[in-house]
Amino acid sequence: MGNPARLWWLAGAVCVAIAMLLPLVWNHTGADLKVYRLGGSAILADPSTLYGARLRDISMPFTYPLFGGLLMVPVSLLPWPVAYAASIAASLVALVAIWRLSLRKVLGRTHPAVLVALVAGSLLLEPVRETLSYGQINLILCAIVLYDVLDQKHFSRGVWIGIAAGVKLTPLVFFGLLLVTRQWRALLQATAAFAATVALGFLVAPRTALDYWTHLIGDTGRIGGLAYSGNQSWNGFLIRLTGDLAGGGRAWQAMVGLTVIGGLWVTWLLWRRGEQLASVSACALIGLLCSPVSWSHHWVWILPQGISLLCVLRGRWRVIVGALWFGLFLVAPIWWPPRRNNLELKWTPLEQVAGNAYLWLALAGIALLVVASKSGEPVEPAGEVVASGGGDLQHLGVGLELADQAET
Repeated sequence: MGNPARLWWLAGAVCVAIAMLLPLVWNHTGADLKVYRLGGSAILADPSTLYGARLRDISMPFTYPLFGGLLMVPVSLLPWPVAYAASIAASLVALVAIWRLSLRKVLGRTHPAVLVALVAGSLLLEPVRETLSYGQINLILCAIVLYDVLDQKHFSRGVWIGIAAGVKLTPLVFFGLLLVTRQWRALLQATAAFAATVALGFLVAPRTALDYWTHLIGDTGRIGGLAYSGNQSWNGFLIRLTGDLAGGGRAWQAMVGLTVIGGLWVTWLLWRRGEQLASVSACALIGLLCSPVSWSHHWVWILPQGISLLCVLRGRWRVIVGALWFGLFLVAPIWWPPRRNNLELKWTPLEQVAGNAYLWLALAGIALLVVASKSGEPVEPAGEVVASGGGDLQHLGVGLELADQAET
């Protein structure tokens, strides 16, 4: 049996190291949380001003469904320091839930000290640290969706996906997962829950809700500059590649169609093979790739996808792929080329590769998951011996062998 105290010392060392490094890469802006609070304040003052209100120092307006604004009313009542601290705390809780749900699905139990170390280490990943810095809700939505999809025993399956989609439209993509995997009851409950959020918006402010669902929902100009390197979607890629600021046009529509068809097939295939975590991660990437705007902080789904990769690979492949996957999301090559003021339109071919790195990583990760999970057999280098075993923590392949000993 291993020494639990040794694990806790390791976790403590990781936390200290992260505490020293995080301030160097975290801007502490809270910009998106300020916009959320703006939405909540507008609902309280006059719901008809929700989509026209602006902050003095931030030009970006509230861009979410009216139901999202309703949920932000309590946040708008808190003093700014308290609201920002609460936002960070809620995201940290969600981050713990993401790791617990992901590891439990593929590995079973995880020692608490190992969980602490993993959560702390993942704070440095660019999508995670940006979500925290901006006061975004991406980690919270990711945790909600993972719970609703992976925990197949709770009676209200689908409801939380519908509510999440009512707050921010991107979780609508998971309706596709429920559809292709024929989870009819969950799909029905998700649809009913989403419809209820829409109806509540119309009940509170009918004209404002109608304006959003008939006009504002398609106005990508309200979200920000589409060419910006932080927009890691097919649309952003095509804009940077062609120089057409109006959007990807027919080429983008064709890529969206192919991505939806191919992505849902991969989602179904992985689910059928029993790789539920990989399946939901693949479905999430459909939304990230196909959305007109997918900011880098939306890419928190690299966590469950990365865990899926580590668990289907073996031996040195696991070490190599794990180091590349989390290492590249740590250093974030998308910020290396020149950016802002449409400098992205002048990128060289090499800068295009680095500046669209999340897209290439997503495609490579999905391809690896499909190949590695084929017929339930892991991919391994030729001539390497794979140790048998099931759900112990050694399968992470990232130097956490001590945790396996502590779990005996």
